[in-house]
Amino acid sequence: MCGIAGFIERATPIDEAADRLHRMLGRIAHRGPDGEGLHVEPGVAIGMRRLSIIDLAGGDQPIWNEDHTIAIVFNGEIYNYLELRAELQSRGHIFKTSSDTEVLVHLYEDAGERMFERLRGMFGFAIFDRARRSVLIARDHFGQKPLYYASQDGAFAFASEMKALLDIPWLRRDLDPDAFLDYAAWLSLPSPRTHFRHIHKLPAGSYIRIALDAPERAQPVKYWRYDLTQEPDLLEEPAAIDALDAALHESMRLHLRADVPLGVLLSSGLNSRVVVTYAQEILGGTIQTFTVGFGADDSELTGAAETAREIRSHHHPLEINAQDFAASIGQIAHHLDEPIGDPACFAVFNICKFARQHVKVLLSGEGSDELFGGYGRYGGMLDTLGKTDRLRWLGKLFPASAFSDSRWQRLSQRIKITRATEALMLRQEGLPGDTRKPRGLTPAQLTRLFNRAAQLSGICRPQRDALSALLALDIDWQLAESLLQKADKMSMGASIELRTPILDLEIAKIAARIPSSLKLHHTGIGKYILRKTIGRKLNEDLTRPKKGFPVPLGKWFAGPLRERVEAELFASDSAVCEQLERPLLRAAWDDYLAGRWEGHYTLFALWLYETWRRTLPK
Repeated sequence: MCGIAGFIERATPIDEAADRLHRMLGRIAHRGPDGEGLHVEPGVAIGMRRLSIIDLAGGDQPIWNEDHTIAIVFNGEIYNYLELRAELQSRGHIFKTSSDTEVLVHLYEDAGERMFERLRGMFGFAIFDRARRSVLIARDHFGQKPLYYASQDGAFAFASEMKALLDIPWLRRDLDPDAFLDYAAWLSLPSPRTHFRHIHKLPAGSYIRIALDAPERAQPVKYWRYDLTQEPDLLEEPAAIDALDAALHESMRLHLRADVPLGVLLSSGLNSRVVVTYAQEILGGTIQTFTVGFGADDSELTGAAETAREIRSHHHPLEINAQDFAASIGQIAHHLDEPIGDPACFAVFNICKFARQHVKVLLSGEGSDELFGGYGRYGGMLDTLGKTDRLRWLGKLFPASAFSDSRWQRLSQRIKITRATEALMLRQEGLPGDTRKPRGLTPAQLTRLFNRAAQLSGICRPQRDALSALLALDIDWQLAESLLQKADKMSMGASIELRTPILDLEIAKIAARIPSSLKLHHTGIGKYILRKTIGRKLNEDLTRPKKGFPVPLGKWFAGPLRERVEAELFASDSAVCEQLERPLLRAAWDDYLAGRWEGHYTLFALWLYETWRRTLPK
């Protein structure tokens, strides 16, 4: 697990290039406190910071092939590296280390861009190919590892975090004002957009080949996308449970490979129970578990402690409060690299710092909600989309202005837009939030946001049924650019590796074969087949609601944090008030304090943006 950075420039002297690369890597030293490696030659510079997890003594990077024509810097873990290594050795490849990184070098020699078909893991890497005079950068299938890039004036640069790119002298660092509205509405940005106009996110499941002689021509290529168009064939519950159980066991076995101590993030919910149950089954003995809560009456602490007692883990609870939250908001904004309006960032960052005293690797349950239909909102979204579908034919008969009542205006608007656009509007979690009473946005901004949903509607791809389309949308956007980025940035900010064994390609293939009726059950239970699978193993029916690590923002923002949040949001130099009309934001704040609007998540997102702007390197 590491952080990588590099650039392709034709004329930069080697000494100057090496010094700049060293500064870039210094910006992300938290991702790899165990060492630094770099390679610089005319036209190209690549480097990494290392957090050693596998082959502690021999895994330093860059790692080269046998004839020193191909080198790699790598961030991530390849969980099936031992199986790939055996295959490659049988074909004559000679290995100098025991690391998973070296597998990538030799696999690239054999397969080139087709190497991604063989990989099970999380990764962001750069491969320098001397023979082809190019650098190949790639991001893993689901986007567990981030990778940013910029290209201007015949040069190209990349890094695991945007802050490393800010040392590039030719990079124009102006912010993208339109990105703020995306963030305010959806609380994260879809790839390739970032808050910087000239820095882009490499989309999940994509690579770019950069020619040393023409770096300005480099463009992303999509090598993988989750597909739910094929009809499912695991139609019967027992068969689906058997297949999913086998896949979970195999994935967990691979994800437990490490040469350092590891543990499990434990909440009171289903996801972590799945992870810890399979981990305990495979490892035997006592596993270390970690949980975070927010007070003596916190049911999350109580539920996690009950689970820990049941499985007899060595349990480490952490209790934190509003003052801890306020003290760490600057660090969170800095490590996130770009704001993500999920307050669970705070919980993950603090529990990872706490766990780092005991382990170097943590396992968590991200991905199950997107693969198996776990979010409570899915039922409501499907109901709304279904009602609109039955009325869309009316859109051809009436213009949007045909009705004067605001409710009918909204309905007439909905029946004239596509299902994909409506799905994106229903996914808005921030401003305007409740479209029945928009808060914080001017009519012009509301119009821009409506048009933006139409522009982004291609993200919502047609699938075999309505739920599958919503799952694919969340995998492409929320999972890749919010949940997984939160998990990566917060864990790496604490110099700890976070693995997600449910989010495995083979498990995803099984999930694609299971019908939606066994994901979101007709009784309204989400992740139905996952609950049945682990329930059979434990001989119990797991129906605890999804909680994760909920932060009590409502209580804090109206109480001990009120003065600070209000002062910073409404300061004379507020970046948020540059983007929003101050009186409208003030009215929204007053509605929140008066209990007329449950807007604490939106207000957190705005406060985080404000803090992020203040922490940007000068």
